[in-house]
Amino acid sequence: SQGKHKHRKQHGTSHPVLLDVVDEERMQGKEWEWEKSGEYGRRAMQCGENLSKTLHFFGISNPLDIIWSHATNSSAKLERALSKGSSVMFLEADVNWGSCGSLKDIAVMAHPPSRTSDLTFQEFCLRVVEHNRVCPHNARVGVKFDFKDPRCIVPCLTFLRELAGSNESIGFPVFLNADVWMGPGGKVPQIQPSEFFAACFDIYPAGTLSPGWTCWLKFQGPSDAASRLLDPMVLQGYELDHIDDALRTLPRGVGHVTFPVHCTMARVGHDAIIKLLEADERFTLTVWGEAMAGDDEWMFKTPELQGRIFRDCAKPGILSYGLTLAPLLFQRATRSLALTAFGGAFGLKTLSGKAVTDTQQVNEENERPDGTDMLRSE
Repeated sequence: SQGKHKHRKQHGTSHPVLLDVVDEERMQGKEWEWEKSGEYGRRAMQCGENLSKTLHFFGISNPLDIIWSHATNSSAKLERALSKGSSVMFLEADVNWGSCGSLKDIAVMAHPPSRTSDLTFQEFCLRVVEHNRVCPHNARVGVKFDFKDPRCIVPCLTFLRELAGSNESIGFPVFLNADVWMGPGGKVPQIQPSEFFAACFDIYPAGTLSPGWTCWLKFQGPSDAASRLLDPMVLQGYELDHIDDALRTLPRGVGHVTFPVHCTMARVGHDAIIKLLEADERFTLTVWGEAMAGDDEWMFKTPELQGRIFRDCAKPGILSYGLTLAPLLFQRATRSLALTAFGGAFGLKTLSGKAVTDTQQVNEENERPDGTDMLRSE
């Protein structure tokens, strides 16, 4: 199979890296070539130490204590996050392929569908490096890069490697994130796991792998059509098949991996998430999204999650409240329509001598044993 793969060497590494490994081979239990080298084993061990190094960097023992700046994709937002007195410890930023002013076809800090920004990837990195160099020890920050376009990966990792120079890292925690698997309601990912993992290990192995799933907020109702109208809709969560995809394609022997998961989808898919964490005690979660009270309760009180979860969550906004209230409002509206139609049908029975007024019938249906109005008290 050597003939159908391209090979290259980068930055003095002694082993070839497969750039277009066919993932179907992994499904058959085969190893990727770059996993077989001694250099790979050293780098996998290095990656395995990243959780303890990250916590030590911030002087904490619980990853939940880290304060995040999400979507730090503009010069102004980066400046606020790095300003004196800021409590931010970790920057999350999206990396897309686009333009910045007169600069075209480069990596910029932008979330799709946007491909323009006032901040390039290189400028972002240089500002963070300089901040960490001159700021007080307790004001340093780490970065999670969320790669949105496959064209960004190699040039961005190469720039990180150049910044590191003769050192193995640039001196602060870096999470390397890309959606490489298809998750709940998600589309086929643009970035292939084999290519992403190979590039990370070959070019900047000091980073913490953070592979994730494409996903979309999607509701699914009961299969019965009548129940679908009357019962609340249920948000899809991560499933066991999603976890199996991840465990099958992760690099062999890799240590600390932090998986980005949506807060509500993870809570709904509790069993699948626990299976993921049970696969390796060094695995962690980086939870994102607008967390509702139930999501936070799950994060803070689930025993299996303690000490293994980063919380990059925003306060609930209109969207989150809407997702929470929509099923309830939908249910109550359809119930009211059903009861009105039900009452109207009884009103038609006056021709048979069994007349019952619509108002009386609906009131009786809605009364509890204690005489209170059932619809108003729900």
